[in-house]
Amino acid sequence: MLSDNSYVVRLGEPIMDAAAIHQPISGFRPSTPSVDSASILAVTDAHSVVAIHFWAEWNGCDPVMDQRIQEIQPRLDGRIHFVSCDIDNFHCAELCKQCNVVNIPFLAIFVDGQQRTGIMGLLQSDELVATINDLQLYPNGGVFGSPSAARRFRI
Repeated sequence: MLSDNSYVVRLGEPIMDAAAIHQPISGFRPSTPSVDSASILAVTDAHSVVAIHFWAEWNGCDPVMDQRIQEIQPRLDGRIHFVSCDIDNFHCAELCKQCNVVNIPFLAIFVDGQQRTGIMGLLQSDELVATINDLQLYPNGGVFGSPSAARRFRI
């Protein structure tokens, strides 16, 4: 569930036009480790900041989102642990509900085991990094706010 101090980033219009519609890739699986409703707690316990990429094989934007996640990971220096969750997997239903997944691709951002926000839609790599930077994430029990409140988490 989202905490009281969270917000969901919803960035305007879709980034694609009719000529740029992404086609599904049969058999696609994200490059990040998969999680489900039963395993997410162990992942959030092991990592201060976790981003869950909610995806589906039938969604042509998800392979592109996975590629963008791969592109930005080196820029993050291990500060965010990325995982993926197949929304069509029965074992993921409770996690999808908990994270309020209504459209994909969707990134749910957890800090110290609590969902802080979500990023909905397919963003360019630089936009994705900028959006994460704008979240001002504070690991290890921190809160959203000024850099003096806790160590500022920047990418």
